Amino acid sequence: MSEPHELLDEAMTERRLELRMNWRQLAEAADISYEALRAIRRGDYRPAELTARGLDEGLRWALGSVYAVLDGRKPVRLEDHAQQAAGTPETSTPALTEEVEVARRAIAALVDALKLTPEQAEEAFRRVQTDIVRTRTGEGADEPPAPTGSPRRVG
Repeated sequence: MSEPHELLDEAMTERRLELRMNWRQLAEAADISYEALRAIRRGDYRPAELTARGLDEGLRWALGSVYAVLDGRKPVRLEDHAQQAAGTPETSTPALTEEVEVARRAIAALVDALKLTPEQAEEAFRRVQTDIVRTRTGEGADEPPAPTGSPRRVG
């Protein structure tokens, strides 16, 4: 059986190639040093929470995917996650536009500021995607949004 860091290295390699990135580009996208990325790939250390989040973002994986891979599970690609939530079939993913990148960073900052767990963030994403679909299809346009409780703070 493969070691956790080997599973992560394999998953990152596969995804990096899908995204047509080299290792230095991934390190930059994850906002970590190239040396730190190499050390993670070799298994010299387990990535800290912010590093793992940066890798998730750089690889366009759902939050928590790096730790999922280290625990022997599969990463969740953001495009797969969005399509599941919206109930749409898989289509080719357009390149990130500047606007989408700004939105991604804003959402990541909000998730961080609210100290949401990966599960809470995924639920929030699912609800936003559902709202977007309803708005664009005209469903529920006259209905007020369903009330939601405030997010539970962790830590």
